[in-house]
Amino acid sequence: MPTNLQSRSQYLVLARFCREAIRDLSEYIRGTAEFPTESLKRTKAALQSIKDGDTYKFGQRPALALGSYEQLRTLEQVFRTSEELDDALTITTLLLADKTPTDAEQVQNVIRLFSELQAQALWNFDQPAPMPAPDLDEICRALETA
Repeated sequence: MPTNLQSRSQYLVLARFCREAIRDLSEYIRGTAEFPTESLKRTKAALQSIKDGDTYKFGQRPALALGSYEQLRTLEQVFRTSEELDDALTITTLLLADKTPTDAEQVQNVIRLFSELQAQALWNFDQPAPMPAPDLDEICRALETA
């Protein structure tokens, strides 16, 4: 079955978002950049929306890379349980609460989170789920009622 390349490209957008966050946090740990507050705020807003069950909020773009079905699907694959999502949200919140965190382990935990998201996004891009063939009867019925 065919897959939609435009939809698949959403996985690459998410992977790039993660890569940039990993780079920013890594540079912060090395002392070559400031703490990436804005990036983490967008991530926290996105994670909170998922936790609240308000995935449609992503249409308002709280995080640029988290605005499509494909990206939400990837997040749901990474956070299989509400506890995993709670942990990610807690770690991100703690990191943001400390404007200049010195605990490298906390920063590494967020880097691991972004790494897992990036890996899943790239996997989904490389191994996309096939799109089902359209139901022609349903299309015809819709056209008749329109």
